[in-house]
Formats: sequence, C-alpha cells, structure tokens
Amino acid sequence: MGNWLHRVGALFGGRARVPRVTPPHARAGAAPTPAPPATAPAAATPVLDAVIDLQLPFFEWLIDAGPALDTALHDRERRLLARLDAVLASDTSRSALLPRAPAVIPQLLNSLRDDRQSAGAIAQRIARDPHLVAEVIRMSNSTQTRAIAPVTDIAEAVNRLGTDGLRRAIARVVLRPMFDGQADSLSARCAPRLWQHSEAKAAACMQEATARGLDAFEGYLAGLMHNVGWTAALRAIDRNTGGAPTQFSRAFAAAFEPRRESFFALLVMPWQLTDALTALGAELLDSGLCAARSPLGQALRAADARASLEMLGAARLLNAVEAGVAH
Repeated sequence: MGNWLHRVGALFGGRARVPRVTPPHARAGAAPTPAPPATAPAAATPVLDAVIDLQLPFFEWLIDAGPALDTALHDRERRLLARLDAVLASDTSRSALLPRAPAVIPQLLNSLRDDRQSAGAIAQRIARDPHLVAEVIRMSNSTQTRAIAPVTDIAEAVNRLGTDGLRRAIARVVLRPMFDGQADSLSARCAPRLWQHSEAKAAACMQEATARGLDAFEGYLAGLMHNVGWTAALRAIDRNTGGAPTQFSRAFAAAFEPRRESFFALLVMPWQLTDALTALGAELLDSGLCAARSPLGQALRAADARASLEMLGAARLLNAVEAGVAH
C-alpha cells in the first residue's frame, strides 16, 4: 500500500520533523526556486481560467460575513497579516494549529501495510474506532458500491470496499478532526463549509489525477488535504489578540491567499506522505496554486475550481430559494 501509511503513522505519532522554511513572501531578496519542469499542458478549460476569479467569491462564501469591503488594508488587518507571518515562521506555532488524530489510527495504518493481514483482522482493528466504523459502513453503502442489501457488518464492509476504499475511509477519518474549530471561533463557523468543499475537491482531484495518468488515491489525498491550509490560517486568526475582524477587505483577502497556501505547504511537506505530495507543497510554497505547473498541481487547481464552483452554485441556489420564501 506504499510508504504513505507509515508516514501518516509517524506524523500522528509525533515523530515527524518540521523543517525550518521561510515562506517566500517573508524572505528578503530571496531568489525564487525554479518551478518543476512542465509536462505537455492540457488544453485550457473555462474551469481552469476561472480559478483566479473564484478566490474572492469563495473567501466571501466561506467567511460568510457579507461582501468584502472595497477598501485598502486597515491597521487591524495589517497587524493580523504580520501575526500570520510570525506563525508561518515558527515551527512551534505552526504545529500547534492542528490536532492529533486518535491513537488507534496510526496503529491501523501500520497494520494495513502488511498484506498478510486478513479482512477479519483488519475489521477487528477498525472496530476499535467508532468514527472509522461509521465511515467504512457509510462508504460501503454509498451509491458507488451499493448492492441489493445494505451492509451492516464491518467485515463485509471491508471486503466490499477493498484496499483503495479503505485508504480513502482512513484518510477522511484521520483528516476530519483537523477541520473542527472551538466554540464560536471563526474556524468553527467555517468548518462545515470548509469540509464540504474538501470532500468535493477530493472527489474532483481523484478524477483529475486519473485523467492525467496519476495515482488516483494520491489525487484524492491532495484534494482532501489542501484545505488544511485554510483551517490552520483561520485558527491562527482566532488565536490573534482580539480574534477576527467582523468584516474583511478585498485587500486582505488577496494578501491572505498566498499565506494560506504557505500554511498548507509548510504543514504537508514534513509529513512526507508521498514524493509527489511533498513536491506539491514545495511548488505551492514557491509559486502558489494558480501558477502550478506539475501534473498534480494542475489536477489540484482544476479540482479546487470545480469544487468552488459547486459550492458557490449551491450557495446561489439557496439564496434564491430563501429570497423566494421571504417574498
């Protein structure tokens, strides 16, 4: 199943080492790292061309504080950006932004690396974590894998999902707690929408990766993990003195985007789940998602746009329904 299982186990077991890397917007006079060699580029699509224009609408949809102000940065926003830069530059501050997964997950990941494990033994390990049980049962009864009778037995669910399905189920359970927030914080208010977007992006990125001849699960994992940059940055805002402003400016949204990409990159790179994901983090740290040239970077960019369009379309439909009811 690959070394990613062992590396995830090391990450959540506390053994991963975080490198000291300064984000590009915080370096003085640093020369940019060359982008990875481009492969034959796919033809431009409306979705890819729309990704830049989606940044502000998605920010407004996720924050849900009304339209961003058409003003320059105000003093509080400048201080907040400076605080984000300080957190990005601190290994300790960054690592404190994401929670650890339940202790059973690393054990389960490591056990799945052994091909000699029987379905029964795997089912017994899964049964120790109720969240994983629920996810495996849910996925085995999804529209993609549904049989005549619904699955209620964990061993049957394991057999039906197979290795790839189990990997996706484990990834979801491992990563889902990272998107939770505390009390009435900004990260907590954004968490449901952010996870919804992450699920849509993971499914889209798996399809995009497959279309480009890449590993499907690697694409799924990239799409599911990408928004940890959002949740880490939002938590950093919550922990800032005074918390989050009641409303943000467009200038802040624009300045926030590269910092959010840096949070993703600096968090995912030391995890070393796969070589391609580590390289993706380095690429986004240097040039951001919009300028990504690697095949996985292009797949993620297309998936991010598709998922954002899906979320914004659903939001517009809901607003139209609510407006009709009000009248």
